[in-house]
Amino acid sequence: MTDEAQRLATARKQAGQMRYLSDLLAPMLVAAIGLPLIGDLYLTAFEPAPLAAALGAPAALAIKLLSYAPAIVAAAAVISLRPVFVEFQEGRFVSTKASAAFQVAGLLALAAFLLKVLVAPLLSAFLGGPAFTWRVETFDIAMMTFASFVLMVGGALDAAVAALKSENDQIV
Repeated sequence: MTDEAQRLATARKQAGQMRYLSDLLAPMLVAAIGLPLIGDLYLTAFEPAPLAAALGAPAALAIKLLSYAPAIVAAAAVISLRPVFVEFQEGRFVSTKASAAFQVAGLLALAAFLLKVLVAPLLSAFLGGPAFTWRVETFDIAMMTFASFVLMVGGALDAAVAALKSENDQIV
């Protein structure tokens, strides 16, 4: 086996391992977010804390959902990378499907960042929750870096797909 073929086989094997790990961990990620959300919604609806009693159940439930929205969207960003692992495992390292998955994941991560930093706190304050305060934490910077990186890789793959298609069209 040539060095190039060995490297390709190793890359495909690693992509398969990541696909397996992704398939294994995605339900755990959903459960880690969903179960506390269900518990918080139940407690807010049926055993309201003073804030929930003052605001009313609908507003308190909306505020609770808004507080979980960034985590839900960030989880969707991570889960949306699964098609990348499938494509890479099949040996299609430069494909439209992988490019699109990277770009969707990047946009979802960007949406999670904006939800956490701006949208959720503003809407929560509008609904009568805690007053809006502008805070950017280390996690927010990491989420923005992840979003930028994934969008950049998706764009680079998309450009590579277009270049390969153009080259193939010229040959034909």
